Amino acid sequence: MNDNELKTKIILFTSCKGGVGKSTVCANLAMTMAQKGLKILMIDCDFGNRCLDLISGIDAVYDFGDVISGRIDASRAIVRDKRCPSLHFIAAPNSFDMGVSIAAFRSAIGTLSDLGGYDYIFLDSPGAVGPMLTLASNVADMAYIIVEPSRTAIRAAEHTAAYLYGKGVRMQRLIINKLTGKSISEAKKQIIYMIDASRVRLIGVVPFDGEILRASEGGKLTDELYSVAITRAFDNIAERTLGKNVALFHGIRKLKTIK
Repeated sequence: MNDNELKTKIILFTSCKGGVGKSTVCANLAMTMAQKGLKILMIDCDFGNRCLDLISGIDAVYDFGDVISGRIDASRAIVRDKRCPSLHFIAAPNSFDMGVSIAAFRSAIGTLSDLGGYDYIFLDSPGAVGPMLTLASNVADMAYIIVEPSRTAIRAAEHTAAYLYGKGVRMQRLIINKLTGKSISEAKKQIIYMIDASRVRLIGVVPFDGEILRASEGGKLTDELYSVAITRAFDNIAERTLGKNVALFHGIRKLKTIK
């Protein structure tokens, strides 16, 4: 292997609009990839409004702020998921330190990457443009922009893509979350519209399903879900993340509509 093959890949999960499911997508994709044997570290970067620990069902004592400030050794902040030993997690602090510099943030990420030998580090960002997104964009190799089928979310995805491009994050992919439709062929028309409107290439879709909403409230991820459509969707995105040629709706026969 060359150096590039050994390097930890850092993916930023983001959108300038809250409520589109960034944390849910981040956590479930992390679990899916960890179950494939990849070593994944999730870092909650939503300082002051953390929720990734609740969605993931992981308890943490220390947080990423402790790592950045050097208050503790970085290894003490890492929590190993009890369900899947390849999945690791670091919580966000309860408050945002405006004094965090890009250099300190980058140094902390580098330390964690070297420490764990991770295949991927997933950064879960806040739902707005601000200091935290600026910090995260300075270390990300690529961004997964999360969007749902609504006009405001699509416009936010376009705005997010432009902002990240200006910060140097040129590798961007769209994940459409909460996709509904009477048929897959009908949904494909929505997908084409969202790609054109956001101007971001698509990496995958996650169908709407009430089960994943209930699971998030209980800290359950794809390893405990019964919905074939949801587990298949995240498996498809994981395979495509790894560079494999998998059909967008592979294993997904139908979608649900919101009643």
